[in-house]
Amino acid sequence: MQPNLAILKPFLPYGVLDSWDDLNPRLYHAIHIYWLKFYGMWYYKFMPCSLKFWCHQVYTLIVLWLVCFLPGIGEVVYLLRRQGHVGDIAEGLYLFLSEMYTYFKIAVFWLNKEKISNLLKFLHCDEFKPKEREHKDILRKSIKTARFVMTYYTTMCVGAVSVGIIMPLTENFEILPTNVEYPYFDVYKSPMYGIIYLHHIYYKPATCIIDGAMDTILAAFVASAIGQIEILAYNLRNFEDLAERKWNRDSKKNQDFVRDKKYYIKFVLKQSIIHYNAIVRYVSMIESAFSLASALQFMLSVMVLCLVGIQFLSIENPLNHLMQIVWMAIYLTCMLIEVFILCWFGNELILKSLELRQAAFDGSWLKTDPKTTMLIVIFLERCQRPMQVTAGKIFTLSLDTYSYLINWSYKAFAVMRNMKK
Repeated sequence: MQPNLAILKPFLPYGVLDSWDDLNPRLYHAIHIYWLKFYGMWYYKFMPCSLKFWCHQVYTLIVLWLVCFLPGIGEVVYLLRRQGHVGDIAEGLYLFLSEMYTYFKIAVFWLNKEKISNLLKFLHCDEFKPKEREHKDILRKSIKTARFVMTYYTTMCVGAVSVGIIMPLTENFEILPTNVEYPYFDVYKSPMYGIIYLHHIYYKPATCIIDGAMDTILAAFVASAIGQIEILAYNLRNFEDLAERKWNRDSKKNQDFVRDKKYYIKFVLKQSIIHYNAIVRYVSMIESAFSLASALQFMLSVMVLCLVGIQFLSIENPLNHLMQIVWMAIYLTCMLIEVFILCWFGNELILKSLELRQAAFDGSWLKTDPKTTMLIVIFLERCQRPMQVTAGKIFTLSLDTYSYLINWSYKAFAVMRNMKK
């Protein structure tokens, strides 16, 4: 089918119809970059004096106005006019915070343009290129994981907001998918209701896709680091076999000059240490680029989870508003999964980096000479400190942090519930 669909290649993310044989690192982030480019949120590569640059600028401003500023203004006006009703304030505030946070991430994303560009370039370094068949299998699995997370998480979020979009149908068109009001006209009167409703149909899925791309692009960078750690662990466990493979390849190329096998064992181990140093540097670059956005996400997630709970308690006669309850339950699930993805990948990074010590110990180091054994001992010492990504140097991306987050959210919700009583 691929030759018949080749005409669609320019309109689809890289890797959908392209071959994966070379395992180009672009495969990790192709879907993220595709959607960010679609909504004008990716970095410009045009010169300021070119027509394409200004067309791109105008398109980006239009998208920002439709999916950020216009809904934000409406939500703020709604909150100001509903100061006396706790449920309305809670509903408006949690939607406002979650949407505005998406565009704070975009701002941080642009401020860190150089750092993220360097990350994408670093993935093409020689240390990260697969050299054995087993390396390719590991990278293929890692790429599939990163693309799976982006595709299915974004699909789930768009499905979730679709419930919110059809919710007015079950409420006799007395509400909008998002509660908004504007100073100079009534949004609940025709024809403005229809116009605002159509605007919601556009902007809510767009916000979800942008937010999903921004969240999972960090997970994709961490997934690529995990893939490299798994390759390194394989090399450490099988360094003797890898040395023999290289010895055989070199002996076939040049039968007159063949080095001793001990040389190749040392060579493989030295390359493993260089590979480890490259992974450590790469992980530190990830933390530098995404630390601020991750820290804010954790703090706002606690607030949003509490506000969703308060709004749920404020609904009178829940049986008469089943669709609204379903919408809040789905929204809450998406928020929990959003944070879980980052914490799970961060936790896997910690666990995989700790496994490097066992991988080095599992190798046939007892058969090597004392100098070679010393290389392994030094490597074991270096691996005692696990690799990890922190959020603002405060939170570590791990499942322990995720548990603390849920615990903090529940405690804050319990306090607010008692205050309401």
